[in-house]
Order: sequence, then C-alpha cells, then structure tokens
Amino acid sequence: MSRPKREWYPGATYHVMSRGNRRTVLYKDASDYMRFIECIVRARELYPFKLHSLCLMTNHFHMAIETQNIELWKIMQRILHPYSMDFNHKYNFTGHLFESRYTSCLVEDERYFLEVSRYIHLNPVKARMVREPLDYEYSSYGKFVSNGSAKKKSTKLIEELVETDRVLGVFHNNSSEQYRMFVEGKISHAEQEMLIQKDMKEDDMWLPW
Repeated sequence: MSRPKREWYPGATYHVMSRGNRRTVLYKDASDYMRFIECIVRARELYPFKLHSLCLMTNHFHMAIETQNIELWKIMQRILHPYSMDFNHKYNFTGHLFESRYTSCLVEDERYFLEVSRYIHLNPVKARMVREPLDYEYSSYGKFVSNGSAKKKSTKLIEELVETDRVLGVFHNNSSEQYRMFVEGKISHAEQEMLIQKDMKEDDMWLPW
C-alpha cells in the first residue's frame, strides 16, 4: 500500500480529504451540498480530471481523484475557493472555512486504490450516520451497486461525476455485487483502514457530532 509522496504526477490518483476549520460544519443544508457538487462540476469543466469515488460528510469530505495534465492543487483550489466564498457570504461568516490545506495521499497501486474506495464509501457508516452505505445520500456508492437508479438530484449529480470502470474492473462476473461484498462483507480490513487513517491524518475526532 502506498505512502504520501510529492504533490503531483501527470495521470496520478490521489485520496483527498479536507476538513472544516476547527471542526466547522461545511454543509448546513441540502443547498450547500448541491453547491459543493456544482463546484466540482465546474472545476472539471475547467481542469479535466477523473473522479473515482466521493463522499461528503458533515464537516469533511473524501474523494479519489485522478489528475490528467493539471496539478492537483489547481483543481482543489478551483473547488474549495468558490465554495468557501459562497458559504461565507450566505451565512455572513468571515475567515477560513476549511482547515489550512487539504490532505492528499498518492495512490500507487490498485490494491490501495480499492481500499481507498471502500474507506470512502464506508465513512458514513463508521460515523454512525447510517446503517448501510447505500442509505447515505451524498456518496457515490449507489452508482457502484444500484445501477444508477438515484432519484435525488444531488445523488444523480454525483453519479454523473463519478466513473466506476476502474474500481469495478478489478472484479469479474457481476462486478457490482462483488464490490458490494468487498465493501460490506465481514472480512476485516482493520490494518488497511488504520494505514489510510494515518496517511490522511484522520481519527475519530473528525467524525460528525
């Protein structure tokens, strides 16, 4: 499994996370989630990239993003800065919305890539926000296991953003069901989860209240 290295390689994949400053809530209502998703859409229009998984929590978010010919920091700036400005204006806040700089870890092998996808999609379950990962609205998990049958606008937008081919391509024959079993199965991934948490500097203190 990989370790963090330098910031950017052409065509590299990263696990990216950013937190609310001092555990600030990043999304107060449904329109905030929608606005953040729209910022991702607009960033991709300007700086093409591939999004392999996404989960927006209350006070932080996770994504697996594959760059093409644009540095990761430019992509993240194009997502985070407009959202911060809009959020502060909407709620009459001042100062930094996000905690310093986002955290990123270079994904160097497919095993780690698959574990990152699992980790991202299980975040709401680990935080005890839902019992099943498919129940969480602001996650890309549904596109992997439910054949793109989302009804809510936010989930549909996420499904339009996220590409499943690389993750599901690891499996053979009924890949969606095999991925579901990989994510929701009873086999322990504790060692891999601990490594990812260490890479992302994440612990239980960052779970939503």
